[in-house]
Amino acid sequence: MYYRVHEVKPDAFQWAMTSYFHKTIGGYNPAKMQRYNDLIEQHLSQGNRKVLDMLNTKYFIVTPEGQQPISQINPGALGNAWFVDTLLIAESNNIEIAALNAFYPDSQAIVHQEFNDYIKGFDVKKEGSIKLSSYHPEKLKYQSDSPSEQFAVFSEMWYGPNKGWNAYIDGKPTEHIRTNYALRGMRVPAGKHEIEFRFEPASFAKGKAISGASSLALILGVLGIVGTSVWNFIKNPPAEEPKPEPRPRSQPTQPAAPVTRKPTGTDRRDPKKKKR
Repeated sequence: MYYRVHEVKPDAFQWAMTSYFHKTIGGYNPAKMQRYNDLIEQHLSQGNRKVLDMLNTKYFIVTPEGQQPISQINPGALGNAWFVDTLLIAESNNIEIAALNAFYPDSQAIVHQEFNDYIKGFDVKKEGSIKLSSYHPEKLKYQSDSPSEQFAVFSEMWYGPNKGWNAYIDGKPTEHIRTNYALRGMRVPAGKHEIEFRFEPASFAKGKAISGASSLALILGVLGIVGTSVWNFIKNPPAEEPKPEPRPRSQPTQPAAPVTRKPTGTDRRDPKKKKR
């Protein structure tokens, strides 16, 4: 349903074409998250299959010499989420990221000691199932079913704490932690549950509220101006302009008598006298 691909080439993390068509492990972005950049420099650029598996890399794109690119399926891809049966405690960030070289991502999860209180007294067992049921860049839903409490690893980048991604189980807010240096982990109670991650940054909600209040104030201001103008028009209607008095009709004039022209001396000729 939702997976990633990785194009195997020297400049995979400076090459943007693959990202145009697929959700990729590589690609170019000048503003990478620090933890993901650490994974690139210390593991992905070295071809660490354990890290590629935990990032749900389902396909590799390879280009044999002199041939067109082809896809190869990765049988080790772990999917969108999975349960583990062992938690490995790391005492520092350096130990945590170095441990990604020698662990089994399908059954083990690396947890920094800062989250000791979260996993304290947790008897981890791996049984049951969990799967992604709905994907959106700002909202992910999973369905879990297990006979006992589980520890789930989600193949999504950790973004926190308190930077916008909130977790819910059956609609109720719940806590989640960082695991495997850059991914998300969560204790999931026994039974059938819906797990949801929502991107709800406080800054966005605050900006939306301010924008809504500003828009409302603008609309009310315009309505107030229009209402005041209408009220003033009704209360003080403009004075009517005096109608112009009708002009008296003029009497028709008598047509002038035709003027007859009297013949002059030069015009007096004998009509009987013929021209020579």
